[in-house]
Amino acid sequence: MAPDEQALRADLASARFLAGEDRSRWQFKKLEWPFLYVSVTARDGRQYTVRLSCTGFPATAPTGTFWDMSTNSRLSFDKWPTGGERLRLAFRPDWKNGDALYIPCDRDSFAGHDGWVAQYPQLIWKPTKGISHYLEVVHDLLQSRDYVCAPA
Repeated sequence: MAPDEQALRADLASARFLAGEDRSRWQFKKLEWPFLYVSVTARDGRQYTVRLSCTGFPATAPTGTFWDMSTNSRLSFDKWPTGGERLRLAFRPDWKNGDALYIPCDRDSFAGHDGWVAQYPQLIWKPTKGISHYLEVVHDLLQSRDYVCAPA
């Protein structure tokens, strides 16, 4: 097993990751290296699965998108979470064709955004925080007042 996969597997057993599960913030779905699938809970209880490419973990940040486990493909854009300005900026189907979330801890989105280091220091990828860091950023957005609850 490669060192990055070993590191991710160890991180998935960490107290930080398991505490997120215990608090119903997210739920591990599966790991098919290099892809990790985790469902993150929104304010209305809806679960959005995120597929994270974890190559180079933890030194290299993951990159992720919303995923439909039933079709094993990116979640159709009309089913992405939506809401106010913060959510519309972070969850942009038009950004990289929806293959990366537009958040500072995302590997593909951080590239070319050097200003984010000063602007959003708390959101920049920190290897010591592990995969939970990325999931916490997504969870915080889905729990915010900006999130518009999905119709019942």
